[in-house]
Amino acid sequence: MRRGVTLVELLLVLALLVIIGALSTPLLANSFSQARLRHGGELLRAAWGKTRLAAMQSGETYVFRYEPEGSRYQTAMLSSLNTTGTVGGPAPADESDRNTQYSEADILRLERSELPEGVVFSSGHLTDTQQLAGGVGGDGNWSSPILFFADGTTTDAVVILANSQQKSMRVTLRGLTGISRTSEIGSEATR
Repeated sequence: MRRGVTLVELLLVLALLVIIGALSTPLLANSFSQARLRHGGELLRAAWGKTRLAAMQSGETYVFRYEPEGSRYQTAMLSSLNTTGTVGGPAPADESDRNTQYSEADILRLERSELPEGVVFSSGHLTDTQQLAGGVGGDGNWSSPILFFADGTTTDAVVILANSQQKSMRVTLRGLTGISRTSEIGSEATR
């Protein structure tokens, strides 16, 4: 009658656990990365919805811009953009700047305006926003603005979000209805 476990049996079980862990880690990392990408698409859709609602409630035109190849975005009234395309000065550059006071015109920027970690704005296509915005375009750090009008309409936009595993998601905004939707996660060209 044996009562204990031999060292060989214990090492065999530990080796099996290590192998199972090594095989499952990439699968879990990929799942988490795709979940962050989906969450980024939902955050973008929610930000567009809030911006559209703010424009309709205030009766003013609002703009939404994002940082190409970055994760930050901003929302503000079109009238608050100055000639350089910034909102009352440069956008916050680091965590200490994010606690500064903003005017009522860009109150929506007080919320965290970033995509989840590892998700970036890869590219985008905006239609006629340069002309509609009265010449306000991207300033190098920010994309051309997506406009949200007081009547609930917007400019058409397609934005592609990407993660570090070269997976991407297309988020589209319909101008006439203001409805946004996300595509399935794929590996479409992001450049």
